[in-house]
Amino acid sequence: MVMSDAADAMATLGRADALMVEVLQALRALDGSSAEFRTLKVGIAANVTVDLLGTYLRRHAYAAGVRLQVAKGNYDDLVGDAQAHAAAGVDLLVILPFFDNLQPGWEAQLDTLDADTRTAAQIDYLNRLEVALQAASAVPQVLLFAGHLMNPAVSAHSAQLQALDVFNDGLTDVAVRHPQVRVIETVGLLARFGARHAFDARFYFRGKAPYTAGFVDQLALAAAAATHRFGTQFHKVLVLDCDNSLWGGIVGEDGLDGIKLDRYSFPGNIFWTVQHQFKALEAQGVLLCLNSKNNPADVEEVLAHHPDMVLRDAQLVAKKVNWTDKPSNLRALAAELNLGLDSFVFIDDSAFEIEAVRDQLPQVRVFQVPKALQDYPALVRDEIVPLFTAGGISAESRGKTQQYRALARAAETRAGFTNQEDYLRSLGLAVSLQRNAEAHLPRIAELMAKSNQFNLTTERLQAGDLATLMERPDATVYSFSVSDRIAEHGLTGVLITEDDPEDAGAVRVHSFLMSCRVIGRGIEFALWRTVVANALARGKQRLKAAYRPTAKNAQVADFYDRLGLRLSTKAADGSRFYTAELTTVQLAESAWVELRDG
Repeated sequence: MVMSDAADAMATLGRADALMVEVLQALRALDGSSAEFRTLKVGIAANVTVDLLGTYLRRHAYAAGVRLQVAKGNYDDLVGDAQAHAAAGVDLLVILPFFDNLQPGWEAQLDTLDADTRTAAQIDYLNRLEVALQAASAVPQVLLFAGHLMNPAVSAHSAQLQALDVFNDGLTDVAVRHPQVRVIETVGLLARFGARHAFDARFYFRGKAPYTAGFVDQLALAAAAATHRFGTQFHKVLVLDCDNSLWGGIVGEDGLDGIKLDRYSFPGNIFWTVQHQFKALEAQGVLLCLNSKNNPADVEEVLAHHPDMVLRDAQLVAKKVNWTDKPSNLRALAAELNLGLDSFVFIDDSAFEIEAVRDQLPQVRVFQVPKALQDYPALVRDEIVPLFTAGGISAESRGKTQQYRALARAAETRAGFTNQEDYLRSLGLAVSLQRNAEAHLPRIAELMAKSNQFNLTTERLQAGDLATLMERPDATVYSFSVSDRIAEHGLTGVLITEDDPEDAGAVRVHSFLMSCRVIGRGIEFALWRTVVANALARGKQRLKAAYRPTAKNAQVADFYDRLGLRLSTKAADGSRFYTAELTTVQLAESAWVELRDG
């Protein structure tokens, strides 16, 4: 097959049935094309031969608009690989420990090994893993695949399964000590794919290459999901249709007692099950909304009174129940939540509605309820849930429903004041500022990955980058939490400063960003007197800052002008550069915000 251009190559990579030879040809075409891609460096460390993993990682990265430079490690040289990849400055390190190769024929040995010998071999790998992760502490992100059995059809009490559980628990214990590490489970992945199709015994025994190309592709897809498609995609909102999506039937015709939602009988048990899946997502911080063509009173009656309704009003952050078209309702939800439509996922049973959203709002990810209704829970479990949870969930993300509902209550309260400042003073706004808070690394990294609208430079630092900055004497990572009389909004902002390497008397702003749910309250001005005071105490005379435009941060283009800094230069791409003399600068005030400097 001859690739005519990059578009043809991308189309090939997006085909689920593309043969490996087609994938390789498409990758070569894209490597040689002039198309613009963001570039990332990836290192691989494994105790088996997984050359194809780099190929399929590149496949899914290109599909996300990212060009990967892949560095393969040596065979079973975990510490050496970690040191080499870290020295090469990789953005992502992928570690794959193949359980059966901890020692030759490891699974076959387990039935006859004594407990001490069995434990010693696993501890040896875990100790090497600890040393490797310490060596890779500066790598921004590490993906660690958990172990699995080559023969998963063993009893629950088998020596193989017991040893695997101990090994995977050990992997998790090591990983939690390193904030940049994400563990990817493989047991479920293998079960869904099928062990018979995942392994190639011929190549495993001849060349320690255990996996088929199809399963390597699944491993790479799991890695792409865990990195939110290599840092390009972050979903926050799940929008649900009602009739034949949350329950069976049409409530306007069948009535409260006629819809199908009985947990004990088909098809109601299907809808009852998926509602539990949606409720679990909400508990982890996903925002649930309704978008339904219905009479509002009918839907409210189901939410309030149906005995088998799992989702109630408390789990829903916003509802658009009306006769307006679905794309218009999605736009209204995005405006109400102050979130981009590319963070939305929409589920509907109607092919017409799905196509309308796909055509008018291509940035929204859409899913249709399967015609074979028994496949609905699997669709949610295998395709929808990972969109929100694959990269991990920080504690701060939980309870977001109440935080966003607080926005709606604030909007109602605001109407009773004659001006915005009086309203803001009434809120009792407080900002708690912390420096180099290592305990908050996961949430800080999450904010840096997801914040788009109020983000002056849009630098996407991972937990490893941030940990390194926190250790540097010439840098400070400020993080801040916001509260008011309506709600605790949690850790919602990050401000990073570092000494200017080209100007010994200056400190420069590396990053400044906030969650969109606290924009417009003056919080963005409350921190800077502390930043200036800290810089002066360290003998600095100047503050430097920059705004770099993106497709989503136009609202902060003039932020530093409003703060009180002097515009120095403008670049052709719209970037703006600022300076200020620290002893004379007049900063904007937010007198209604209490700053608690911790």
